Amino acid sequence: MGKADVLFAQRVKERDRACRRCGSTSFLQCAHIISRSYKAIRVDPRNAVALCRSCHTRFTHRPLEWQAWVDEQMPGRWEWLRKKALGYGRVDWRAEYEALKVGSVEP
Repeated sequence: MGKADVLFAQRVKERDRACRRCGSTSFLQCAHIISRSYKAIRVDPRNAVALCRSCHTRFTHRPLEWQAWVDEQMPGRWEWLRKKALGYGRVDWRAEYEALKVGSVEP
């Protein structure tokens, strides 16, 4: 799981290339839309965006604003991810890692 996490974060930052909120290219981080504690969506590219450190911290401490931003930027995504997260199944982390090694992630 750890190797998949690291590679996933790298792929998300490569995909977005800048903070999806403010456009900064400094200190990019991988921000999960719904907590990565939900294993079924932990490395799903639809569950992450690149945010700069400042925007990521802001939204971490303002979860209602985060959900509103996600709903505005990606209508329907929050609810779709919530349903997928709650329909948890076993995750083959080795397969997830191998898939991430092969190429980029699409939103």
